[in-house]
Amino acid sequence: MAFEKPIPSRLTLLRLRNQERLYRSIKKTVEDARNATIQRIRAIIPKLESVRKSVQEELSKASLMLKAAVSKMGIENYGKLSEVVRPTVSVEFTDLVMEGVKFRGLEFRGVTSPNYGIFTTPPELDSALYSIYSNFNAISEMINLENLFYTLLARVREYQRMVNAIDNVLLPRIIESARFVRLKLDENEREEFVRRIVINRLLETMGRR
Repeated sequence: MAFEKPIPSRLTLLRLRNQERLYRSIKKTVEDARNATIQRIRAIIPKLESVRKSVQEELSKASLMLKAAVSKMGIENYGKLSEVVRPTVSVEFTDLVMEGVKFRGLEFRGVTSPNYGIFTTPPELDSALYSIYSNFNAISEMINLENLFYTLLARVREYQRMVNAIDNVLLPRIIESARFVRLKLDENEREEFVRRIVINRLLETMGRR
């Protein structure tokens, strides 16, 4: 896109200087918002890591118990059991507010315990399921913290794009326009000065005659 030269006038120069001050002020505001958001992300990271570690440890225990149950039942019986027994987890996607930020999150409502019917199951299977059920709150908290983390991260990227646009597009155009106007006004002033000198000399010459 070609650079559109502005009309060279002192009013244009004043307008461009005001625009430059305005965009520099906007840039400072956006940078402050970006830095504040980064600080919030840094505060979330330890919480997220702690919840992830807790969930991983508990699910690892549940996995060991489940392996023990499958070992006792046999893989074929476990496969048949999994085809007919369908425990369900009730969750709902809803708007949440965490750390002062509104985002789409997950709310854990409860679980439906399985009915094994005619199947005989080892106690390790119940222990594994209970361990998984008891961790759904922690899992939903982890999911929500991750959603919050990525929501804030998207904001930081948007803020940075705005700063880049001001730095690399808007301000350079305004500064270039102001430079063009300033040079053009200086050139016009020089031409006017030379013109006055020439007119004065002509008047002086005509006066001598």
